[in-house]
Amino acid sequence: MAPHFFIDVRRSHRVREANPIDVAIASDNYHEWHIALTMDKSLHSIRILTDFPLSPGERVAILPEADSEDRIRAYVVWVRGLEISAGYVAGLEFATPA
Repeated sequence: MAPHFFIDVRRSHRVREANPIDVAIASDNYHEWHIALTMDKSLHSIRILTDFPLSPGERVAILPEADSEDRIRAYVVWVRGLEISAGYVAGLEFATPA
């Protein structure tokens, strides 16, 4: 059997990290902030671990630091439920400025 090769087609390099961030969902009018944990990030996207459900296509705002007022707009690309806990892993892509 021939070896299986994985070709990474991502636009930018990912960096592993584990930092707490706050995430708010557009459908909640960004009123309720949830704590999530980053798993890795790149120039275009971020992967998070969270205990609240998200749906692909959903718009979110991210506060990267507790003292920050800067919101980063993103949308959910994919979500996977975790079998070992009640959490979720989600891939978010940063929204391009208009």
